[in-house]
Amino acid sequence: ADQELPSINRTVAYSAPSFETFLFFTMMRTKRMKTSLLAPVLISAIVLCNVCITITTTIATPITQDIVDEEKLSNSNNLIQEASEDSYNEITHQNLRVGRRLQEGTTTLYLPDYSAGGTPHPPSIPRNIATNIAMITDPITRKDTAFFWHIPKAGGTTVKAYYGKCFSLTVATEVGGLFGHDEDTKIDRFVRRGIRYMNVDTTTPGGIQHAKDLNIAESGLAKIIFSSYFHGGSELFNPVNRGRFFTIFRHPIERAASLFYYRQTATWEKIFGLNTLTLEQFLRKGRGEKNWMVRLLTNKFTERLTGEDLEVAKEILRTRCVVGLMDRMEESLDRFSTYFGWSAPDGDDCKNGLLHGGVNRNPHPKIEVGSEVWNLLYEQNELDIKLYEYAQVLFEEQRALFSYQGTQR
Repeated sequence: ADQELPSINRTVAYSAPSFETFLFFTMMRTKRMKTSLLAPVLISAIVLCNVCITITTTIATPITQDIVDEEKLSNSNNLIQEASEDSYNEITHQNLRVGRRLQEGTTTLYLPDYSAGGTPHPPSIPRNIATNIAMITDPITRKDTAFFWHIPKAGGTTVKAYYGKCFSLTVATEVGGLFGHDEDTKIDRFVRRGIRYMNVDTTTPGGIQHAKDLNIAESGLAKIIFSSYFHGGSELFNPVNRGRFFTIFRHPIERAASLFYYRQTATWEKIFGLNTLTLEQFLRKGRGEKNWMVRLLTNKFTERLTGEDLEVAKEILRTRCVVGLMDRMEESLDRFSTYFGWSAPDGDDCKNGLLHGGVNRNPHPKIEVGSEVWNLLYEQNELDIKLYEYAQVLFEEQRALFSYQGTQR
């Protein structure tokens, strides 16, 4: 059942009785303690007294499962925001070192040549991204919030479950718009099936506006905000309460095929008439995605895309994205956790179950390289494929900067 978080305002309503203290000091003052007949009696009295206190406290202070869950979730919150000042500063310095090394490793190596004279000149990125999304080189502050760009059929659903369930982090997803929460007038959290959610839907334009009106970023309650709308999601943040961008990439052709077969069977996302078509027929009708990633990163949904748009998308990734790859899922998730300072209170069993079992999987025929379907998908998604290849380069560059399987930063 959908269940609001209880308001926790508990006070311990008892103190240790003076009788126990009296017995202790009586023992200490008793002469010849080793031979005194009073000693065993006093010791037994103290033990009995402690048992009574424990029983009385348990009866007088009942703890509901909701409160237990709240305490468990609270204790496992984002280390950056919950740790002591020393731990927080250490994480900040670690990320600053990682960011600087990343910047030094990519600034001249992977930027394209823009000027006729051969001087590298990075493209300008949209203003809202430049101001609201932190650079990967910037130290993380307590006011920053992790922002996961959910690329469909690229492992995003697994990431939601991984951090919501195994790490007990508060997440903002489509669930926040259910159960009447789309009418809420105050930002808050609620628990559903053991996962703590924000009470707003950050996966639709209307839900994003609702979350913005309720000041989700300023509240500091969300640990991760999920959205497929990159630019819309960036509007949730501001120069003070910034978003920290990370995502999982999958090869665009594999992803497009997976999405097609998924929508043939998923009743909640089914497209009318799709189950009567083959993928090739679907593509020859001019349907299907056309450079979805570049369009979302540049906020150009209908305009003709150019090579300049691709370079803008690359620059956004280079300067602001912690890159993950679906075919390197475990390493990617470890990298995210290292970067943000997250730890899993539920241990490896929860993580391994999600990593090896997956979430929202949909088996489908493999698209052979060089086949007619492959070529059709390539023509429709050439810029996305180039962006994906660039993401692979960034992934390898960033990989050396994170601690993975015992390696040093």
